[in-house]
Amino acid sequence: GADMTTIHLQDPRLDPTYFDMVIVPHHDRARGDNVIVTKAALNRINESYIAASADSVPQDWSKTASPRVAVLIGGDNRRYKISNDMAMQMGEQLTAFAAANDAHLFLVPSRRCPDLVLHQLTSALPSKNCYFATNDQPNPYPGLLAMADAVIVTSDSVNMASEAASTGKPVLIAYWRAETGRIAEFHNIMQADKHTAPLTKMLAAEPFVPLDESDMVRQQVSARLTN
Repeated sequence: GADMTTIHLQDPRLDPTYFDMVIVPHHDRARGDNVIVTKAALNRINESYIAASADSVPQDWSKTASPRVAVLIGGDNRRYKISNDMAMQMGEQLTAFAAANDAHLFLVPSRRCPDLVLHQLTSALPSKNCYFATNDQPNPYPGLLAMADAVIVTSDSVNMASEAASTGKPVLIAYWRAETGRIAEFHNIMQADKHTAPLTKMLAAEPFVPLDESDMVRQQVSARLTN
């Protein structure tokens, strides 16, 4: 029979030697001679994919003035549930940022975001220049990434931070609380390499480095295939 090569994405939670190759983000634990390690979560977001989704953004959103900032809201996860205090503090951080930068904010919640948390954020934010994705319209993500001048991502979401960083736009991480363990390690690597920065009151001026690991992964996969 024909030889088949097995490549597993993300930590298989098995001995990596069961596969020909394993591709894992740095914060996953699997390591070995056949393990290719990336900084971030692999994703399908690239310029053509974002551009193709640009039509999903509501018309009134695309008419707003810059700076336009996408706010990607994660939610409850294995490490913590979003408390009232966390939601209130997030609302305060976002309000202060919007005011200091005269920014328009466009909030897109993930499926993990509890309704109560979303309601608290909606109430806390000034209605004048904040827009909220609703269920009765097409999902504006990832088309919103094309329109945005910067992206804020809540600290719980490795995937959304990885996707946003692939745009090369400013990606600011908004912390619900101090992250620990593997997620903290992920954010440290991404911030050290200038793919993201922590959310502060002012929009960061220094350039951000686009995250593109696809060439590196392709090269390592083909090098191992030819061995």
